Amino acid sequence: MMLITRKELRAWRTGPKIYRWFLRNFPEGGRYADVHHALIRHGYVDWATSLVEYGYSLWLEKENFALQETDSTDLLADVLSHRLMTVALSPSLSLLSGQSSVLNESGKSAVNQYAGRQASGADYFSVMNTDNGSQISNSGDEARIGSTGSSVRIASSGVNSQIGSCGEYGWISSSGYSTQVASCGYGARVGCVGHDVRVGSSGDRARIAAAGNSAKISSSGRGVKIGSAGMRARIGSVGDASKVASAGDLSHISSFGAEARVVSAGNDARIVAMGADSLIACAGSVDYVVLGKGGCASIPYFDGKRIRFAVAYEGEGNIKAGVKYCLNHQHQFVEWNNEIR
Repeated sequence: MMLITRKELRAWRTGPKIYRWFLRNFPEGGRYADVHHALIRHGYVDWATSLVEYGYSLWLEKENFALQETDSTDLLADVLSHRLMTVALSPSLSLLSGQSSVLNESGKSAVNQYAGRQASGADYFSVMNTDNGSQISNSGDEARIGSTGSSVRIASSGVNSQIGSCGEYGWISSSGYSTQVASCGYGARVGCVGHDVRVGSSGDRARIAAAGNSAKISSSGRGVKIGSAGMRARIGSVGDASKVASAGDLSHISSFGAEARVVSAGNDARIVAMGADSLIACAGSVDYVVLGKGGCASIPYFDGKRIRFAVAYEGEGNIKAGVKYCLNHQHQFVEWNNEIR
């Protein structure tokens, strides 16, 4: 279990304020997801963001972290999708025709004469949508958008937005920096092009794409497809039959589901595919790879004349499951250490 205790806080050199807050709320320690949720609930967003950074840097190669990370994003989706929020009408907020889906704090329609399509350019835009088939767009910063309906289309271009969807077949797109997207619906489509985005999905057959640097993506659903084009991506997947593709350098990918397919085109990648019968295919260099039972990996190298592939099969040639391997100067798989890069 990913348990955070005062020992971790001392090692992270946290300030006295957060240290005292943690001891008051979690005297015996707390799960990553529970601590993250408590920080959000108490309004300590910056601390929660720092916790996410620590979590991905320390625990991405542990299966339980991916589960706890999607737990925390599920909580975010639930908060955004079930807390009734108010939208104040102003010249910067225009509502297009259709059925109303903006609710006030009493749960009643705030604008009965309008439809479930909202378009806003205001900062701090907040809306909770319950209509099926509604469409929501916002170009302001610090937006908070939640949805429980099916077939929803949500678009946001501002920075520091939070988007949560608990309905099936949701379509979510974001082009702002530091966006957080949480989805627990089946078959969700999520696209992000800003840097430092965080995406969590617990539904099966989700489709997630990120184009910015330093994306953090976690998934616990089955049959999920994840694509990342930015540098320093951090991707964790637990569900079976997942497909992960990364084109950026310095990516760190961990997959624990069976029959996963991980493809990397960037350089200096770290790839863990611990699920049974998983496959790793690389077009760029790797720092190391880790295989599960029945897994295999291919890594390219230049022999002085042309590009060739070195192939590792778990159970053959002394390749063992759960062990980090890299290529040495003779293009052979050897156990990784910090001196072999």
